[in-house]
Amino acid sequence: VAAIEDAGRLRDALGVALPTGVPVAFLEPVADPLGDLVARHARTHGPFTTDAIAARFGLGAAVARHTLQRLETAGRITSGYFLPEAAGSGDAIEWCDTEVLRRLRMRSLAAIRGSVEPVSPEAYARFLPDWQHIGRPLDGVDGVLSVIEQFAGVPIPASAWESLVLPSRVRDYSPGMLDELTAAGEVIWSGHGTLPGRDGWVSLHPADIAPFTLPERDAEIASDSLESRILIALDVGGAYFAGQLKEMAAAENEQSVLEALWSLTWSGYVTNDTFAPIRSLLAGGSQAHKVKRRAPRARTYRGVSFTGSAAPRPASIGGRWSLLPALETDPSRRATVTAGLLLDRYGVVTRGAVQAE
Repeated sequence: VAAIEDAGRLRDALGVALPTGVPVAFLEPVADPLGDLVARHARTHGPFTTDAIAARFGLGAAVARHTLQRLETAGRITSGYFLPEAAGSGDAIEWCDTEVLRRLRMRSLAAIRGSVEPVSPEAYARFLPDWQHIGRPLDGVDGVLSVIEQFAGVPIPASAWESLVLPSRVRDYSPGMLDELTAAGEVIWSGHGTLPGRDGWVSLHPADIAPFTLPERDAEIASDSLESRILIALDVGGAYFAGQLKEMAAAENEQSVLEALWSLTWSGYVTNDTFAPIRSLLAGGSQAHKVKRRAPRARTYRGVSFTGSAAPRPASIGGRWSLLPALETDPSRRATVTAGLLLDRYGVVTRGAVQAE
Protein backbone atom coordinates (compact mmCIF):
# COMPACT_ATOMS: atom_id res chain seq x y z
CA VAL A 1 0.00 0.00 0.00
CA ALA A 2 1.41 3.38 -1.01
CA ALA A 3 0.21 6.92 -0.42
CA ILE A 4 -1.25 8.73 -3.45
CA GLU A 5 1.36 11.47 -3.12
CA ASP A 6 4.06 8.89 -3.86
CA ALA A 7 2.54 7.95 -7.23
CA GLY A 8 5.09 9.90 -9.25
CA ARG A 9 7.98 8.59 -7.18
CA LEU A 10 6.85 4.96 -7.58
CA ARG A 11 6.54 5.45 -11.33
CA ASP A 12 9.91 7.17 -11.80
CA ALA A 13 11.92 5.16 -9.27
CA LEU A 14 10.50 1.68 -9.64
CA GLY A 15 8.62 1.76 -12.98
CA VAL A 16 5.27 1.07 -11.34
CA ALA A 17 2.31 1.28 -13.75
CA LEU A 18 -0.14 3.80 -12.33
CA PRO A 19 -3.92 3.43 -12.60
CA THR A 20 -5.94 5.94 -14.54
CA GLY A 21 -7.50 8.84 -12.74
CA VAL A 22 -4.51 9.86 -10.63
CA PRO A 23 -4.53 13.67 -10.30
CA VAL A 24 -1.84 15.41 -12.32
CA ALA A 25 -0.57 17.16 -9.16
CA PHE A 26 0.76 13.80 -7.90
CA LEU A 27 2.42 12.88 -11.17
CA GLU A 28 4.95 15.73 -11.30
CA PRO A 29 8.57 14.42 -11.50
CA VAL A 30 10.92 14.96 -8.48
CA ALA A 31 14.69 15.26 -8.30
CA ASP A 32 15.41 12.00 -6.42
CA PRO A 33 12.34 9.76 -6.34
CA LEU A 34 14.16 6.63 -5.13
CA GLY A 35 16.01 8.58 -2.44
CA ASP A 36 12.71 10.03 -1.21
CA LEU A 37 11.15 6.57 -0.94
CA VAL A 38 14.10 5.10 0.94
CA ALA A 39 14.32 8.13 3.25
CA ARG A 40 10.62 7.82 4.08
CA HIS A 41 11.11 4.15 4.89
CA ALA A 42 14.03 5.05 7.18
CA ARG A 43 11.95 7.64 9.06
CA THR A 44 9.32 5.04 9.93
CA HIS A 45 11.57 2.08 10.80
CA GLY A 46 14.35 1.21 13.16
CA PRO A 47 17.80 0.07 12.00
CA PHE A 48 17.67 -1.94 8.76
CA THR A 49 20.10 -3.58 6.35
CA THR A 50 20.77 -2.99 2.68
CA ASP A 51 19.17 -6.35 1.89
CA ALA A 52 15.98 -5.24 3.64
CA ILE A 53 15.73 -2.14 1.44
CA ALA A 54 16.47 -4.16 -1.69
CA ALA A 55 13.70 -6.61 -0.83
CA ARG A 56 11.25 -3.88 0.22
CA PHE A 57 11.50 -2.01 -3.12
CA GLY A 58 12.51 -4.84 -5.43
CA LEU A 59 15.95 -3.33 -6.13
CA GLY A 60 19.31 -4.82 -6.80
CA ALA A 61 21.68 -4.78 -3.81
CA ALA A 62 24.08 -2.40 -5.59
CA VAL A 63 21.32 0.10 -6.40
CA ALA A 64 20.02 -0.02 -2.82
CA ARG A 65 23.51 0.45 -1.37
CA HIS A 66 24.27 3.40 -3.66
CA THR A 67 21.02 5.11 -2.68
CA LEU A 68 21.71 4.63 1.03
CA GLN A 69 25.23 5.99 0.66
CA ARG A 70 23.89 9.11 -1.07
CA LEU A 71 21.45 9.68 1.79
CA GLU A 72 24.25 9.20 4.33
CA THR A 73 26.39 11.77 2.52
CA ALA A 74 23.48 14.20 2.74
CA GLY A 75 23.26 13.59 6.51
CA ARG A 76 19.77 12.10 6.38
CA ILE A 77 20.72 8.60 7.56
CA THR A 78 23.71 7.05 9.30
CA SER A 79 25.37 3.64 9.17
CA GLY A 80 26.81 1.42 11.85
CA TYR A 81 26.19 -1.68 13.97
CA PHE A 82 23.10 -1.00 16.05
CA LEU A 83 21.47 -4.39 16.76
CA PRO A 84 23.11 -7.44 18.39
CA GLU A 85 22.19 -9.74 15.51
CA ALA A 86 23.73 -7.47 12.85
CA ALA A 87 27.18 -9.07 13.08
CA GLY A 88 25.77 -12.49 12.12
CA SER A 89 23.96 -11.38 8.97
CA GLY A 90 25.29 -11.49 5.45
CA ASP A 91 25.47 -7.69 5.26
CA ALA A 92 26.47 -6.68 8.78
CA ILE A 93 26.28 -2.91 8.31
CA GLU A 94 22.99 -1.29 9.27
CA TRP A 95 21.34 1.99 8.39
CA CYS A 96 19.10 4.26 10.45
CA ASP A 97 17.51 7.67 10.09
CA THR A 98 19.51 10.19 12.14
CA GLU A 99 16.48 11.48 14.03
CA VAL A 100 15.19 7.95 14.70
CA LEU A 101 18.63 6.98 16.02
CA ARG A 102 18.67 10.01 18.31
CA ARG A 103 15.27 9.08 19.76
CA LEU A 104 16.35 5.46 20.23
CA ARG A 105 19.46 6.54 22.13
CA MET A 106 17.50 8.92 24.36
CA ARG A 107 14.94 6.24 25.20
CA SER A 108 17.68 3.66 25.80
CA LEU A 109 19.43 6.02 28.21
CA ALA A 110 16.14 6.71 29.95
CA ALA A 111 15.57 2.97 30.34
CA ILE A 112 19.08 2.47 31.72
CA ARG A 113 18.66 5.34 34.16
CA GLY A 114 15.34 3.89 35.22
CA SER A 115 17.02 0.61 36.12
CA VAL A 116 19.42 2.39 38.49
CA GLU A 117 17.07 4.88 40.06
CA PRO A 118 18.12 5.88 43.58
CA VAL A 119 16.52 4.04 46.42
CA SER A 120 14.86 5.76 49.33
CA PRO A 121 16.97 7.54 51.96
CA GLU A 122 15.85 4.89 54.44
CA ALA A 123 17.33 2.10 52.28
CA TYR A 124 20.62 3.98 51.88
CA ALA A 125 20.71 4.59 55.62
CA ARG A 126 20.45 0.83 56.17
CA PHE A 127 23.16 0.13 53.59
CA LEU A 128 25.83 2.62 54.70
CA PRO A 129 26.52 1.29 58.23
CA ASP A 130 27.11 -2.20 56.84
CA TRP A 131 29.30 -0.78 54.06
CA GLN A 132 31.43 0.97 56.67
CA HIS A 133 31.61 -2.18 58.83
CA ILE A 134 29.56 -0.88 61.75
CA GLY A 135 27.21 -3.84 61.59
CA ARG A 136 29.94 -6.26 60.48
CA PRO A 137 33.09 -5.30 62.43
CA LEU A 138 36.54 -6.25 61.16
CA ASP A 139 39.34 -7.91 63.10
CA GLY A 140 42.89 -7.11 64.09
CA VAL A 141 45.49 -4.82 62.56
CA ASP A 142 44.34 -5.62 59.04
CA GLY A 143 40.86 -4.48 60.01
CA VAL A 144 42.24 -1.18 61.32
CA LEU A 145 44.09 -0.67 58.04
CA SER A 146 40.91 -1.37 56.06
CA VAL A 147 39.01 1.26 58.03
CA ILE A 148 41.81 3.78 57.53
CA GLU A 149 41.81 3.09 53.79
CA GLN A 150 38.07 3.77 53.72
CA PHE A 151 38.44 7.02 55.69
CA ALA A 152 41.71 8.16 54.10
CA GLY A 153 42.07 11.92 54.42
CA VAL A 154 38.81 12.55 56.29
CA PRO A 155 39.34 15.07 59.14
CA ILE A 156 37.73 13.71 62.29
CA PRO A 157 38.09 15.05 65.85
CA ALA A 158 41.11 13.39 67.40
CA SER A 159 39.04 12.36 70.40
CA ALA A 160 36.64 10.40 68.17
CA TRP A 161 39.15 8.18 66.37
CA GLU A 162 39.84 5.79 69.24
CA SER A 163 36.58 6.27 71.13
CA LEU A 164 34.04 6.02 68.32
CA VAL A 165 35.35 5.42 64.79
CA LEU A 166 37.82 2.56 65.17
CA PRO A 167 36.21 0.68 68.11
CA SER A 168 32.84 0.60 66.33
CA ARG A 169 34.37 -0.92 63.20
CA VAL A 170 37.14 -3.18 64.55
CA ARG A 171 36.33 -5.91 67.03
CA ASP A 172 38.41 -5.70 70.25
CA TYR A 173 40.27 -2.61 69.03
CA SER A 174 43.28 -1.53 71.08
CA PRO A 175 45.58 1.51 70.64
CA GLY A 176 48.52 -0.79 69.97
CA MET A 177 46.95 -1.78 66.65
CA LEU A 178 47.11 1.78 65.33
CA ASP A 179 50.60 2.32 66.76
CA GLU A 180 51.79 -0.83 65.00
CA LEU A 181 50.70 0.59 61.67
CA THR A 182 52.18 4.04 62.25
CA ALA A 183 55.48 2.67 63.58
CA ALA A 184 55.77 0.39 60.53
CA GLY A 185 55.25 3.33 58.19
CA GLU A 186 52.04 1.93 56.71
CA VAL A 187 49.85 4.71 58.11
CA ILE A 188 50.54 8.37 58.87
CA TRP A 189 48.37 10.94 60.59
CA SER A 190 48.09 14.68 60.04
CA GLY A 191 46.48 17.61 61.81
CA HIS A 192 43.92 19.98 60.30
CA GLY A 193 43.55 22.65 62.95
CA THR A 194 42.54 22.80 66.58
CA LEU A 195 39.18 22.44 68.30
CA PRO A 196 38.05 23.87 71.64
CA GLY A 197 39.88 22.38 74.58
CA ARG A 198 42.78 20.13 73.70
CA ASP A 199 41.05 18.47 70.76
CA GLY A 200 41.81 18.94 67.07
CA TRP A 201 40.99 17.71 63.59
CA VAL A 202 43.08 14.67 62.66
CA SER A 203 43.08 12.52 59.52
CA LEU A 204 44.69 9.13 58.91
CA HIS A 205 46.29 8.15 55.60
CA PRO A 206 47.67 4.95 54.09
CA ALA A 207 51.26 5.95 53.36
CA ASP A 208 51.14 5.03 49.66
CA ILE A 209 48.27 7.43 48.85
CA ALA A 210 49.06 10.15 51.40
CA PRO A 211 50.31 12.60 48.70
CA PHE A 212 46.78 12.49 47.25
CA THR A 213 44.80 12.67 50.50
CA LEU A 214 46.77 15.19 52.55
CA PRO A 215 45.23 18.69 52.60
CA GLU A 216 46.88 21.72 51.09
CA ARG A 217 48.76 23.82 53.63
CA ASP A 218 47.52 27.37 53.97
CA ALA A 219 49.50 28.52 57.03
CA GLU A 220 52.63 30.57 56.50
CA ILE A 221 55.63 29.90 58.76
CA ALA A 222 57.69 32.93 59.77
CA SER A 223 61.26 32.56 58.55
CA ASP A 224 62.80 33.64 61.88
CA SER A 225 60.65 31.37 64.08
CA LEU A 226 61.50 28.16 65.91
CA GLU A 227 58.97 26.40 63.68
CA SER A 228 61.01 27.41 60.63
CA ARG A 229 64.23 26.11 62.18
CA ILE A 230 62.54 22.80 63.01
CA LEU A 231 61.32 22.46 59.42
CA ILE A 232 64.85 23.09 58.17
CA ALA A 233 66.17 20.43 60.54
CA LEU A 234 63.55 17.91 59.42
CA ASP A 235 64.02 18.74 55.76
CA VAL A 236 67.29 16.78 55.64
CA GLY A 237 65.17 13.62 56.02
CA GLY A 238 64.54 11.09 58.75
CA ALA A 239 62.61 11.31 61.99
CA TYR A 240 63.82 12.74 65.31
CA PHE A 241 62.85 12.88 68.95
CA ALA A 242 62.01 16.24 70.44
CA GLY A 243 65.28 16.20 72.39
CA GLN A 244 67.25 15.83 69.18
CA LEU A 245 65.29 18.62 67.54
CA LYS A 246 66.08 20.87 70.51
CA GLU A 247 69.76 20.66 69.63
CA MET A 248 69.29 20.73 65.85
CA ALA A 249 67.03 23.82 65.97
CA ALA A 250 68.98 25.57 68.75
CA ALA A 251 65.91 25.79 70.98
CA GLU A 252 66.01 26.89 74.61
CA ASN A 253 64.19 23.85 76.00
CA GLU A 254 62.07 20.88 75.02
CA GLN A 255 58.85 22.61 76.04
CA SER A 256 59.34 25.28 73.37
CA VAL A 257 60.13 22.54 70.84
CA LEU A 258 56.94 20.72 71.84
CA GLU A 259 54.83 23.85 71.39
CA ALA A 260 56.40 24.50 67.99
CA LEU A 261 55.83 20.90 66.93
CA TRP A 262 52.14 21.09 67.82
CA SER A 263 51.84 24.35 65.91
CA LEU A 264 53.37 22.64 62.88
CA THR A 265 51.15 19.61 63.42
CA TRP A 266 47.88 21.56 63.32
CA SER A 267 49.18 23.48 60.29
CA GLY A 268 49.70 20.20 58.39
CA TYR A 269 53.51 20.14 58.25
CA VAL A 270 54.69 17.40 60.61
CA THR A 271 53.57 14.09 62.05
CA ASN A 272 54.74 11.52 64.60
CA ASP A 273 55.45 7.82 64.20
CA THR A 274 52.94 6.93 66.94
CA PHE A 275 49.52 8.18 67.99
CA ALA A 276 50.72 8.57 71.58
CA PRO A 277 51.23 12.37 71.40
CA ILE A 278 47.58 12.76 70.38
CA ARG A 279 46.43 10.60 73.28
CA SER A 280 48.59 12.52 75.73
CA LEU A 281 47.31 15.84 74.44
CA LEU A 282 43.71 14.70 74.84
CA ALA A 283 44.46 13.55 78.38
CA GLY A 284 45.56 17.09 79.14
CA GLY A 285 48.77 15.98 80.81
CA SER A 286 46.78 14.69 83.78
CA GLN A 287 48.37 12.04 85.98
CA ALA A 288 45.02 10.52 86.94
CA HIS A 289 45.48 7.47 84.72
CA LYS A 290 49.23 7.12 85.01
CA VAL A 291 51.26 5.13 87.48
CA LYS A 292 53.33 7.47 89.59
CA ARG A 293 57.01 6.78 89.06
CA ARG A 294 59.22 6.66 92.10
CA ALA A 295 62.47 8.57 92.24
CA PRO A 296 65.52 6.85 90.67
CA ARG A 297 67.23 4.59 93.18
CA ALA A 298 70.90 5.18 93.99
CA ARG A 299 73.16 2.45 92.67
CA THR A 300 76.76 1.55 93.31
CA TYR A 301 79.14 0.36 90.62
CA ARG A 302 82.72 -0.55 91.56
CA GLY A 303 82.54 1.65 94.61
CA VAL A 304 81.05 4.67 92.83
CA SER A 305 77.54 5.72 93.77
CA PHE A 306 75.28 7.45 91.27
CA THR A 307 71.64 7.98 90.37
CA GLY A 308 70.06 8.13 86.98
CA SER A 309 70.17 11.69 85.67
CA ALA A 310 67.48 11.40 82.99
CA ALA A 311 64.28 13.07 84.13
CA PRO A 312 60.92 11.55 83.17
CA ARG A 313 59.90 12.80 79.71
CA PRO A 314 56.40 14.05 78.95
CA ALA A 315 54.47 11.46 76.94
CA SER A 316 53.42 14.17 74.49
CA ILE A 317 57.09 14.52 73.44
CA GLY A 318 57.46 10.79 72.87
CA GLY A 319 57.88 9.30 69.42
CA ARG A 320 59.83 10.60 66.49
CA TRP A 321 58.69 13.62 64.50
CA SER A 322 59.05 13.97 60.74
CA LEU A 323 57.77 15.99 57.80
CA LEU A 324 54.59 14.93 56.08
CA PRO A 325 55.02 13.79 52.45
CA ALA A 326 54.91 16.33 49.65
CA LEU A 327 51.49 16.77 48.09
CA GLU A 328 50.62 15.55 44.60
CA THR A 329 50.16 18.70 42.51
CA ASP A 330 48.54 17.22 39.40
CA PRO A 331 44.82 18.11 39.78
CA SER A 332 43.71 15.39 37.37
CA ARG A 333 45.46 12.65 39.33
CA ARG A 334 44.17 14.02 42.64
CA ALA A 335 40.61 14.12 41.26
CA THR A 336 40.87 10.55 39.98
CA VAL A 337 42.11 9.21 43.32
CA THR A 338 39.50 11.25 45.20
CA ALA A 339 36.69 9.78 43.09
CA GLY A 340 37.86 6.26 43.88
CA LEU A 341 38.13 7.05 47.59
CA LEU A 342 34.60 8.44 47.67
CA LEU A 343 33.27 5.24 46.10
CA ASP A 344 35.16 3.13 48.63
CA ARG A 345 33.90 5.29 51.48
CA TYR A 346 30.22 5.56 50.63
CA GLY A 347 29.53 2.74 48.18
CA VAL A 348 27.12 5.09 46.39
CA VAL A 349 28.37 8.64 45.88
CA THR A 350 25.73 11.32 46.34
CA ARG A 351 25.90 15.05 45.90
CA GLY A 352 25.40 15.54 49.62
CA ALA A 353 28.38 13.32 50.44
CA VAL A 354 30.63 15.21 48.02
CA GLN A 355 29.55 18.56 49.40
CA ALA A 356 30.14 17.33 52.96
CA GLU A 357 33.66 16.27 51.99
